[in-house]
Amino acid sequence: MRVVPITVQRRRWLRYGTTETRQDHAPDEIDGLQSVVLVVLVRLWSWLSSTRGLLRYEEVVPDLDLFSRRTAQRWLHRLLPAADRLQVALRTTVIERFEPQPIEKLFPTGLSPPDRTQSRWWKDPKATYSLATGLAFLFGGAVALKISATVLLAEARTRLDGPLGTTGF
Repeated sequence: MRVVPITVQRRRWLRYGTTETRQDHAPDEIDGLQSVVLVVLVRLWSWLSSTRGLLRYEEVVPDLDLFSRRTAQRWLHRLLPAADRLQVALRTTVIERFEPQPIEKLFPTGLSPPDRTQSRWWKDPKATYSLATGLAFLFGGAVALKISATVLLAEARTRLDGPLGTTGF
């Protein structure tokens, strides 16, 4: 797997009756960030699933090391207010897709206990654990179901009521 950056050119349009211009965003684009949701979540999953800190963790997809580690930290803080809603949406989506089989087959060794995530010095350890669990369902479910994580993310997005914090996702 490798990452290929592409540039998307969009047309700006003039709002009727005003001098204000607008531009449409792709559904999987995060406002204010020059990246799509999946890239953000893979970077966060690399960090949250590792036992190392922000400066020493290894990327799950090495080609994604396009941004600074501090950027991953900023993304985490933008997603934390909606971590519980995101976890519920991702968990429900994966469970429904995986359904005739018991969910224990998805994680045969079980999920990491909360203290693995909560042992670090997070400002909000409960929300961080919720986000890490949701990402475990997203990426573990994509592997177990043999489908793209983008598909699961799109299905989970239909379950969310409103955007995730200030992200616009």
